[in-house]
Amino acid sequence: MKPPATPSRSLPLRFSGPSLQPINPNLLLPPPQLWFITVTLLTALLIDLFPLSEALTPWRPEIVALTLLYWCTWAPRFIGVSTGFLLGLVMDVANGSALGQHAFAYTLLAFGADYFRRRVVSFPMWQQIVFVALLLELCALVVFLARMMSGGTLFSGAVYFIVPLLTALLWPLMQFLLQWQQRRTALAER
Repeated sequence: MKPPATPSRSLPLRFSGPSLQPINPNLLLPPPQLWFITVTLLTALLIDLFPLSEALTPWRPEIVALTLLYWCTWAPRFIGVSTGFLLGLVMDVANGSALGQHAFAYTLLAFGADYFRRRVVSFPMWQQIVFVALLLELCALVVFLARMMSGGTLFSGAVYFIVPLLTALLWPLMQFLLQWQQRRTALAER
């Protein structure tokens, strides 16, 4: 004999926490290889050190800073503040500028990228671009102030603060290019 059915008020189960779907499909990519990070940083250095005419030099995008920012955000196990400092010293020596201005700026850039890394990876692309623009503006401000105090060559003040905004617009392209090796590895594992 079946026990009598008791009326129960069962409420449907609802999950009110965060969604279990990944916020960004890039989070599922395998970690980058150290050789690829090294090659991209060296390539960025070569691009930034490639000679341009005097009219175009002030408008050169900060490819080293953008590449450093990307790797500090997406591969903090390999790239960090010390890498930013070393890249800054290389840029200072190569440009013949006051020793330490790029080193300090890139150190701040790497620290900011590492500090806000967990939040940035979950931002939509337009918010990532704003974040990148703010960090690049901070970097430009440090270089501008260091050049002003050391009596170095100053471009028009507007150039220092327009170029980081233009460089930040390259962020989606930079993400696509720098995730190439990871995407290739992920497709080969399928």
